[in-house]
Amino acid sequence: MPKHKKHKKAHAMRRNATATLPRPVAVRMRPPTQRQLVVEEEARALEAVRKADKAAEEDTKGWRTIKALGGAAATSVAGAYLARQDVLPPKFMTGAISIIGAALASWAPNKTVRSVGLGAMAAAGGQLGFMLIDDELIRREEDKKKDDRPQLVAGPRPSTPPSPGKKQSNASDIPADALARAYERARLRMALASDGPN
Repeated sequence: MPKHKKHKKAHAMRRNATATLPRPVAVRMRPPTQRQLVVEEEARALEAVRKADKAAEEDTKGWRTIKALGGAAATSVAGAYLARQDVLPPKFMTGAISIIGAALASWAPNKTVRSVGLGAMAAAGGQLGFMLIDDELIRREEDKKKDDRPQLVAGPRPSTPPSPGKKQSNASDIPADALARAYERARLRMALASDGPN
């Protein structure tokens, strides 16, 4: 005879039970103490000061650009004036101004000074770059002109006889009384000119 398997039914413990919500717990709120009120007020005041400092410290892109352009213009005017005075060599002077501008742009505590330093660095650095490039181009042109010139062969130069139309002048060929005769001619001309036509 075949064996019957027994099936067990899963019975719910409470058939009619519903999910229960947690009961609200009544928490008694104490009123804040005077010390807590003072601390909260100080925290709010400190946060307001930080926001005001941050807003005052941050410039818009337009203001930063205007300040940088002002620094570049001031650098150009100062550099032109110093170059006109011929105080320092122009390359050295623009390099020094560029280094000063880079130092201001990197380590100045004020944002305005940083923007001005950035403009100064850009203007002086560009000017220095143009000077160096210009010198290199001038040197290349001079080298090219030297290469285009015909080169003389090293060695003794061939002696060229003087042309027949020209006579070489030598101080030793002057007659001894030439100066006295020139003086006499000049004296006679002056005498004739002073008498005039009568």
